[in-house]
Amino acid sequence: MVRRSPTTDARRGFPRWAWFVVGAVVVVVLVGGVAAWYQASPKASGSAATPAATNGAAAIPNGCLAGTSNEAAGLLKAQKEAPRSEAGAVGLAAAVLRWIAQYPRPSAADGTTVATALLAKGATGTVANLAANLAAAKPLPGVTSGSVNFADGRYVVEESTPDMVRVTVGGAEVRNGKPTDQKIASTVTLVWEDGVWKVRSDGTERTIDDLFASGSAFSGGC
Repeated sequence: MVRRSPTTDARRGFPRWAWFVVGAVVVVVLVGGVAAWYQASPKASGSAATPAATNGAAAIPNGCLAGTSNEAAGLLKAQKEAPRSEAGAVGLAAAVLRWIAQYPRPSAADGTTVATALLAKGATGTVANLAANLAAAKPLPGVTSGSVNFADGRYVVEESTPDMVRVTVGGAEVRNGKPTDQKIASTVTLVWEDGVWKVRSDGTERTIDDLFASGSAFSGGC
């Protein structure tokens, strides 16, 4: 489930699953990945030991791991290339949220392709019905294009082991080509399965205000 800024929910009534992070997303979140030990931001209490990571920029999650096109092929390429590290998992979580939160929404065929490759065995949460949710989504009146931008996005690693990373990621909503003051976020659990990171579940474990107040910044975003 993706968490959106409260004012947006009341005003626009977007479906939560659509804005994943994956959401959100999100969505929807569909909505929505950086290890906290590289930043001053605090981790959630009770976090497990984190996997070893290299020093430098490569250890900081990339908020544009799948590129700017938002195509399914770019997301799946990012999945294959994401390293087996906390930063790799966080970057992929952000890419997933961004892909789910796009508008016009992905085609039914792309939804099936992504769900088949991206979802872990026994996936739960709204993301478990990713393809069906995307196919059933209704048009958004007055909206010609939409996305979520992680240039000023934030993330908080909630829990991490060498084979599992649970992270809350969030970015700024973009509508009709213009940034807005609304945020989209989602808590995503990823597991290392079949040699790649896959999504096991999504939810909303942290408020947007808390995420953007205490979260760490990505190395870059789009």
